Amino acid sequence: MQLFAKPLSASLLFASMVFFYYGIDWLNYARAGKLILTGAPTIGLLLALFYRRQSSRWLITLYVLVTIVLFANLSFQAGLRDIFGVEQDEMMIMKSIFGTDAQESYEFVLQYKPYLLKHLLLFLVLSSSFLFLTIRPMNRSVTSISNKILLVWIALFITGHLDKSIRKSNPLVFFPYFYMEYRQELNELHALTDILKKNLDSNTLSQVKYTGEHRRNTVVWVIGESSTKYNWSLYGYERDTTPMIKRIEKSLLVFHEITAAAPITIPAFEKMMTQADKAHPDLWKKTPSIIQLAKQAGYHTYWISNHTTDAHSGITYIFAHQADDVVMTNKGKARGEGSYDESVFPAYQKALRDPYEKKLIIVHLLGSHPAYNFRYPKSYAIFTGTYDDAVAKTLLDRGRAKWAVTFRNLYDNSIRYGDYVRYTLLSLLQQSRESSHASWLYHPDHGEDVCHHNNFSGHNPQAKEQWEIPMLFWASKIPKIDTTQSYDLENIGSSILGLLKIDARSYHAEKDIFLRR
Repeated sequence: MQLFAKPLSASLLFASMVFFYYGIDWLNYARAGKLILTGAPTIGLLLALFYRRQSSRWLITLYVLVTIVLFANLSFQAGLRDIFGVEQDEMMIMKSIFGTDAQESYEFVLQYKPYLLKHLLLFLVLSSSFLFLTIRPMNRSVTSISNKILLVWIALFITGHLDKSIRKSNPLVFFPYFYMEYRQELNELHALTDILKKNLDSNTLSQVKYTGEHRRNTVVWVIGESSTKYNWSLYGYERDTTPMIKRIEKSLLVFHEITAAAPITIPAFEKMMTQADKAHPDLWKKTPSIIQLAKQAGYHTYWISNHTTDAHSGITYIFAHQADDVVMTNKGKARGEGSYDESVFPAYQKALRDPYEKKLIIVHLLGSHPAYNFRYPKSYAIFTGTYDDAVAKTLLDRGRAKWAVTFRNLYDNSIRYGDYVRYTLLSLLQQSRESSHASWLYHPDHGEDVCHHNNFSGHNPQAKEQWEIPMLFWASKIPKIDTTQSYDLENIGSSILGLLKIDARSYHAEKDIFLRR
């Protein structure tokens, strides 16, 4: 097997397979074009080189390997668009990929197994078909390709890669390129953290002041995960998913028009923890975090997390380890092995008992992060196997598959268990000695689309359910404010600073939701 199809035929065949993905809307026109401009010249050049040296086995091996890489990249990008509606070069996606760990990857595979199997099958079928059609015996009398034709293919390959956006789309360049950008961002934040630790008299931090009337103040900031308001009975959902919080609804502020700072965890944290926003996404590298400002104002700070990713690497790891006390409660080999969110209770109770006068306690929950069945104990499998209630019937009437309704059932179980966790965290604060000078805020980092529009369940940046989220507030003195006002959580930093009674350059009163009337 040493003779190949001609370069132009093979290149056109590759382009037709890219157009197949474009035709079923798994690639947009820009991504399809870049794939063709990187893949077709590469395939043509390798075949042209082979025609110049037909006996070269290393060219055959290289051709096969490059073809596999090109089709793997095609499947990867098509899969992202099919599952999430995004492209691979959106940096927030790449941050999530590089910032994950083995356990989170395992759960991702469990959650999206049908999609992954579908794209794996297509990858195998298309790549093997392409190789079968382009690697075949031919008449040895066929004239070898001339030097002029070879030069044309070299020129096409080089010309295409002169454009930076096309060059970055080359799968051999893409992942190293974005990984280097990701590592550079992490290194910059590490350096910024070190600078702020050593230089607390900088212009930014030297102006930080505590302005509270009382010496004591405790702020509890509970950050959930993947919880959309559309699956909370507190917000009108038909299933009883939030019975405990609903019982104390009158003692809380329940906000109705809250928008997530981003549809994915890492960029959401960059904005919530610093002054970064959608217009200035890089400010997280240049401004101190809420934790650093609180410490400068005399607060003892805590980060209590049930996320394994907080303990290993990435942006949340860096934010977490800015705190005075860092407690990672998830000790299992996988996040579902006994690491339910109630595991944060002992560390949380200890933080409430600690004698510090001013405390900022951040609790980072796993909430309803996929895979949903790992997020609650068996005693909370309340909706498992439910296919005949109003919610399930509505979904089935709208054409949802039974397995999609199963995902909704599992998700609603996690919301119901999360209701118990949130209620307990609030009750423990209210029963503590801190209750007379305390405030408690809950919201998730973003929402979740759980077969609200089709059979898909997971992170879907195009769905309103991914952006529109619940937010709850309790305080020893609750302000009278309009809870129907629209508010973007990219501004939550100013609201937290307001609760902390901190005057700083990072504080903007117009962004403080608790000052709005």
